[in-house]
Amino acid sequence: MQINITARHLKLTDSINSYVRKKIIKYEKFFNTSDVFVHVIFSIEKNRQIAEIIFNSGKFFFRSKEESTDLYASIDFASDKFEKQLKKTKKISQSQKIQKKNKLITLKDKKCNIEEVFLYDNIEKSKNRNFRNKTF
Repeated sequence: MQINITARHLKLTDSINSYVRKKIIKYEKFFNTSDVFVHVIFSIEKNRQIAEIIFNSGKFFFRSKEESTDLYASIDFASDKFEKQLKKTKKISQSQKIQKKNKLITLKDKKCNIEEVFLYDNIEKSKNRNFRNKTF
């Protein structure tokens, strides 16, 4: 996981840097790939302190932006929002995996039923039936 931190209109201190890294590293458990990029942007506008987290990993892209009067509070709010997005995406992907598995099971059952239809005994029984032919 690669974390880039940008500070606009403020000086980035070691305490803020370590605080953000601790918050972001705990989300690494959601993804098993190594090519995960996180960009954290801090900015100050008048009395508002804004924290923005941009996450990019191949097919996933998340963005959360929060503002408050305290920088640490805005970091917490943005990371909470980010965590909700990750959990929602994980839940959706798990439900899709379950649906795919159920479809495969039903297809396998249908395949077995199709094989029973084409058994030799069933074909012989169908030859003895009289079918009506309609001509137009």
